[in-house]
Amino acid sequence: MFGKKKWKMTARAWISQETAQTSLILTLIVGVLTLLCFVFVRVLCGAPYRIMLELGISDLIPPVWLFTLLQAIAFFIIGCAAGFVLGFRPSCCMAEKYKGGMLFVLTAAVELCWYPLLFVGGLVLLSLLQSLLSLALAILTTVSFFRVSRFAGWIFVLHDVWLFYLLVLTFRIFLRN
Repeated sequence: MFGKKKWKMTARAWISQETAQTSLILTLIVGVLTLLCFVFVRVLCGAPYRIMLELGISDLIPPVWLFTLLQAIAFFIIGCAAGFVLGFRPSCCMAEKYKGGMLFVLTAAVELCWYPLLFVGGLVLLSLLQSLLSLALAILTTVSFFRVSRFAGWIFVLHDVWLFYLLVLTFRIFLRN
């Protein structure tokens, strides 16, 4: 009894174990594709300065370059998490893997609508409702990802925090107008 040590897995060993069970190429491909979708929407919509001035929200939003960078990083990271889950090799969770993939596509599509709704159309109420839907879908995606990979699930938890920030931001804009 005295000679036994309790073995505890370090974070590095845990991540190494999970990455050995997935396709890292697929992880990067899905991450880049998700980032390209965001860049396409952002370039198509243009700069938000006119709407920011019309709505009087310049003081609520961080600098546009920083906000765009943070959104781009968020989209790349969630794309990588989705690729991580879709490339997961153990067959014990195939149904949950594909359910998570479908939820991810739906979440990303809904989330891509936030920027045009708010900064192109100036539709604050619709943007607020979209933020709520996006957060709800992201939470469902997080739960599904956790069932396949804790690593991907934790990445999506960080994304849920980002979406909560966007929801609070949109709500503050809604209250101001």
